[in-house]
Amino acid sequence: MPKAFNKATVFIVLASIAAVLSTQTAAMEFSVTPVLPENQRNNASAFFDLLVYPGQKQELVLEVSNTSEAEIVVLVETITASTSRNGQINYTSSGEMDESLKFLFEDMVTILDSYYTVPAQSTIQIPMSLAVPDEPFDGAILGSLRVLKEATQEEKDAAGAIVNQYASVTAVRLIQSENAEDIPADFALGDIIAELINFRASIIANIRNTQPIIIKGATATAAIYPKESDEAIFKDSLETLDFAPNSIFPYTFIDREGYGIEAGDYTAVINIGYDGREWSFEQGFTIEPQIANTVNEGAVNQHGQTRPDAETIVTTGTDGIPLWAVIVIAMGAALITVVITQVIVVAKKRPVTVD
Repeated sequence: MPKAFNKATVFIVLASIAAVLSTQTAAMEFSVTPVLPENQRNNASAFFDLLVYPGQKQELVLEVSNTSEAEIVVLVETITASTSRNGQINYTSSGEMDESLKFLFEDMVTILDSYYTVPAQSTIQIPMSLAVPDEPFDGAILGSLRVLKEATQEEKDAAGAIVNQYASVTAVRLIQSENAEDIPADFALGDIIAELINFRASIIANIRNTQPIIIKGATATAAIYPKESDEAIFKDSLETLDFAPNSIFPYTFIDREGYGIEAGDYTAVINIGYDGREWSFEQGFTIEPQIANTVNEGAVNQHGQTRPDAETIVTTGTDGIPLWAVIVIAMGAALITVVITQVIVVAKKRPVTVD
């Protein structure tokens, strides 16, 4: 192993970690606060929780504060809340919505500009227009206003391939009566497919929340069986499962061992518990050979898959830990620290949990 590689690589890794941490520190120097209107249901909430009526139009305002010594540019976006692959309500990006959904939150909000400049040591107000549909709706409409700090060219240059950006998310819940969410829960099982998830062969069972209500604390157990077999290829259970209204939870079974997904007929058995009730689903599905081949060939952990040339892998010897592993572990630890810090800061500054 060349000594130059050893020293240079370690220096580059440390410099990259320092750049990421520096970017994170700079990015935290802004905050977002909702200006709560008169129709806010709870003034102690850190999000918009609004009682609205059909056809209502009103202005929503976010205050964005920049405590840094340089101006910043922020991107403002609207998002309809969905359910993440981890079984949590997702306010940060678009996800799968159920066909029962009548209105998308992002279709109800108009923002004058996408980008806003916030001078150093200043606070600006960002207004946006909310237009409630003329048709009455049951339950709740759930979404968010996402404010993303754009990385400067200096931050991009310093970070290299990893550009850490900081976003603040403000949840928005709209209801038309105080008992709007007193609707019985109901679930359905949608399509079951094979896909490549994070470069792993996977089977996804789409669990549908068909009602316009927020689900908190459901449970689930699931198993995937080859047809006419009692030996499950996947088994899983979830103790806490949350759903956004009218959204789809992509229950994902990942082939972590690298055995691959075989073409053929299967049966999914899934049970969901919520509010003292149980839903049981048993559904057959087929994975076609072309789909199985595509998924397996793209899986990085597939048994028998071509590995990198031995000459391209630099190690410290057969008994030592590979240098590349040390580097990956170091960078991973640093990035995990950054992410955890960011999550804590976001949680403290802008809670998005809607009860």
